[in-house]
Amino acid sequence: MKKILIIDDEVNVALLLSKFLTRNGFEVKTASNGTSAMEYLKNEDFTLVLCDFRLEDTDGREMLKNIKNQYPKTGVIIITGYSDIKMAVELIKMGAYDYITKPLYPDEILNTINKAIETQYALLDDEQDNEPIISSKSKEHQKK
Repeated sequence: MKKILIIDDEVNVALLLSKFLTRNGFEVKTASNGTSAMEYLKNEDFTLVLCDFRLEDTDGREMLKNIKNQYPKTGVIIITGYSDIKMAVELIKMGAYDYITKPLYPDEILNTINKAIETQYALLDDEQDNEPIISSKSKEHQKK
């Protein structure tokens, strides 16, 4: 099952998103700050993270950096109430799949999430396709 972590200090936003995504077939967890989100990530595998840019204890830039460093196979979408093109470009260059401004529209967010997950799966497939067919142990065996 596709598992999503929502990080938002606005409890109502997180709750609405969680219910909507659960109804659409996702397993969802919510965190209200960066610290609890990183605990979830440490203990569970998530396909995707939806992270509000402004959190009580950190911001989306730091969360993105930490997630991509520690869990590079997890996709990240940044959500914000403030539209800033320069920030959006910076975050996407840092590895965010997308940067979405509030208010969130159900069809738009679902479409973006599905595309992000497809992209994550495609990247994982590419990584597996690029692994060497002959391992180093096989090479040693061939030398003998």
